[in-house]
Amino acid sequence: MKKLAVLGLGHIGSYVLHTLRKDPNFNVSGYDLSLGHDLSDQNVLVDIVKNVDGVLASTPFFLNKQIAELCNEYGADYFDLTESIDVTDYVKTLDNAKFVTQCGLAPGMVSVIANNMATEFDHVKQIQIRVGALPMNANNRMGYYRTWNTEGLINEYIHPCPAIRNQQKTYLEPLTELENITLEGQTLEAATTSGGLGSMADTWAGRAESVDYKTLRYPGHWDKMKFLKDDLGLASNFKTFVDLFNKNIPQTDKDYVYILINVTGDKNNQHQIRQYSKRIESQGHITAIQLTTGYGVMAVLDAWQKGSMDPLKGWIRVEDIDYNSIWSSRYSSCYQV
Repeated sequence: MKKLAVLGLGHIGSYVLHTLRKDPNFNVSGYDLSLGHDLSDQNVLVDIVKNVDGVLASTPFFLNKQIAELCNEYGADYFDLTESIDVTDYVKTLDNAKFVTQCGLAPGMVSVIANNMATEFDHVKQIQIRVGALPMNANNRMGYYRTWNTEGLINEYIHPCPAIRNQQKTYLEPLTELENITLEGQTLEAATTSGGLGSMADTWAGRAESVDYKTLRYPGHWDKMKFLKDDLGLASNFKTFVDLFNKNIPQTDKDYVYILINVTGDKNNQHQIRQYSKRIESQGHITAIQLTTGYGVMAVLDAWQKGSMDPLKGWIRVEDIDYNSIWSSRYSSCYQV
């Protein structure tokens, strides 16, 4: 049985550790500053990495490059949840183990689902992925309470957004291309954000005409965010942006995750559309974002533990992992429709 270390026991890491400890197919241990492990200390990381077969980095994105580098040095397989394109670009250069980045919800499971849908077509016109982690209730002007890591959230709001236009990979300005979406009777507003598309722009460049990812929010949210990002210039002052959210926007454990994936194209000489839609809500003390992100990465780890990834090495896109090995996992259950 492969030994797995979960590094960082925050909102997601603690949930993954708690869940996998009850799974007899896993031998898992957890490490965090709260347990006396300074994960910014290279010596601490070396002692962990050299004694395990795999590492899940559920740490802040600025620690991930060092963790990945040590995994490469000691031959431990590496998994992360990061939305950071910079981290993923670095990990792509490593090849002495398996490196699976961006394998939570978005990026992650939505790429697995969208990619599988798209492979059914003879020609793909559009892949549209829309995802939102939203509070069940909010009465502030931005219609939003925090449901997950603030640093990751602000990263998505300020960095360029990979996409495909006219079959070519490009980058879109964040918080643009607004559209209204009705999902299960709820009117939502979508805008471009960074990170959620994962590697799909690379996978489908030259094959699909258009591919993009947008985040869903309640109407009016994006206007407030553009004011903060552009008019007040917070895009260039990351720490202030994060601090403002942490100090003034409350955290909630009552949330929804909305997912809408549309794939249009040609099949058997007919223009067709395939759709996947799902609303997932918090369950007791488990938030919807914990459930969907945790299950996303655990489905990947389940495939790894069972040997489905044994022939692969180097950087691995989640959409290149055998679909059935992920979709048949017990940890894909919250995504089933």
